[in-house]
Amino acid sequence: MSVQAPKSPAKGEKTTGFIDLSEAQLDELMARITEAREHGMALSADDYDLLSSAMLTLASLQERISHNDLTIVKLRKLLGMINPSEQLKNHPGKKKSNGADGNTKADADGQPDTARPRTGTDKKDRRKKKDKKPAIKPTVHHHGIEGLNKGDGCPSCQAGKVYKYHPAQLLRIVGHSPFSAEQHVSDQLRCSACHEIFTAELPPEVRADGRPDQMYGYSACALMAIYRYFAATPFYRQETLQGLLGSHLSASTIFDQCQKLADHLTPVFVAMISMAANAELFYLDDTTHRILIKQAAPKGREHRSGVYSSACLAILPKEGNSATTDPPTLMPAQRLVLYQTSVGHAGEWFDEILGKRESGLPVPILMSDALSSNHVTDKDFVVSLCNSHGRRGFAELALQCPEESLFALELYAGIWVNDDHCKEQVFDPQQRQAYHHAHSLPLMAQIRQWCQAQTVEGGPVEPNSNLGRAMAYFDRHYDGLCAFCHTPGAALDNNECERIIKLMVRGRKNSQFFKTENGAQVSDTITSILATCMESNVDALAYLIAVQRNQLAVRAAPQNWMPWNYPSQQK
Repeated sequence: MSVQAPKSPAKGEKTTGFIDLSEAQLDELMARITEAREHGMALSADDYDLLSSAMLTLASLQERISHNDLTIVKLRKLLGMINPSEQLKNHPGKKKSNGADGNTKADADGQPDTARPRTGTDKKDRRKKKDKKPAIKPTVHHHGIEGLNKGDGCPSCQAGKVYKYHPAQLLRIVGHSPFSAEQHVSDQLRCSACHEIFTAELPPEVRADGRPDQMYGYSACALMAIYRYFAATPFYRQETLQGLLGSHLSASTIFDQCQKLADHLTPVFVAMISMAANAELFYLDDTTHRILIKQAAPKGREHRSGVYSSACLAILPKEGNSATTDPPTLMPAQRLVLYQTSVGHAGEWFDEILGKRESGLPVPILMSDALSSNHVTDKDFVVSLCNSHGRRGFAELALQCPEESLFALELYAGIWVNDDHCKEQVFDPQQRQAYHHAHSLPLMAQIRQWCQAQTVEGGPVEPNSNLGRAMAYFDRHYDGLCAFCHTPGAALDNNECERIIKLMVRGRKNSQFFKTENGAQVSDTITSILATCMESNVDALAYLIAVQRNQLAVRAAPQNWMPWNYPSQQK
């Protein structure tokens, strides 16, 4: 028996592990419970932890079973009975394809089995790590020696003179409360004749953080928004945390300041949508959400009750990319992240974005999953479907159909190896497409031919079985799954969007819902800006302060105040 870790998780948090109880341990626990009941005794703290963990496991299981998509394999993963990883090295079929000593199985002639393509899975980690951020930048404080200067006599030996030597250094990381109050008292003088009042000026660093009549500085507003919409710390939790650190800051005040910040960022957010409409590649995905108080639905959507948070990653490549230079150069693309929370699906929002697209531009590429709700627009675009979804259909059958699943996954692995090779060689979109067409398209075709041969009438796989449905999904969406082999610039999977939508998922898990549509709009605006700062490797705190400090300039020309170009506009 497996039960979730005894430490009860906070609301919205996942448990960190499971505890396995043998049959003997379970019998002993039941005996202690029976004895405690008969004699009116209390259980030990460990027994109470086990019982509460068992109740938590039961509650989680009942809630998960209420969904119709739960299979036996998913249930076993949920209970911690099997490894939830979908990595090929953990595949059960690997045990059959390897010898007793762990080496690759050899054929009758003693030669290694090379019937399947080389996948490159023996490499340690082909994923390139992002550039590391610099360490915390210290504030340098110089400390002089009191009573002793350069050229003075040595107070120790009384013979020599002291001279300048390299300084001793201490780097100390200190902690602060997220929000602290500073009270500035300015002296004032009043004329006895004309009664004019003269007030001492505030220091420049104080004036730079807000107007003289402004209680909450630009830095405080920015930090409140980052805590709420990036770190997913709800307003009330921020209030509780600040109270724990010795001062009061109400949840309503935090939201008011975030709403003011969203007003300042709205021109930039609107400009980002217009700019994103002209992108060459879009990643699109959505997830369910909840708004407690919704306004009247737009015409044509009266029958809807569901709410969706949609995420869009728009890629606008820069000029100057070259694979012929030594070393090859690949300029980073502008990556715009947008969010919208409403009753509309992601596809309907994408249709609105394309409505702002300039005429005469090439047909854009849309990477998404195969849901029909993502492709509702009547405007031209290239359909590119996520191969992670196509692969997952086979990966989830690792225990049910190990040999068939392993065959498909090893072919799929070769495709990702080819894509990594393109990144290492810094191929441009045309070179990448040509390479995939020559090396990956045969693997995709082999998977399709295998699926069709297995599910043909009278074949070994029942079309309505789990394996048959996974094969039918791959065959039905084959053209979209192979878009990266035919269209320059098309992506292989939708993992980029799956990653950025986790910001919304994390906020939903911690806060559960939005109260009003206004709160959802504030979240969409600020989260879009913060996610774009992250993609552009920009200091979000400094950027939010700069936008607030230059409100009039931002409203006049928001296109000049994007996260990647705002430093040139600062005063």
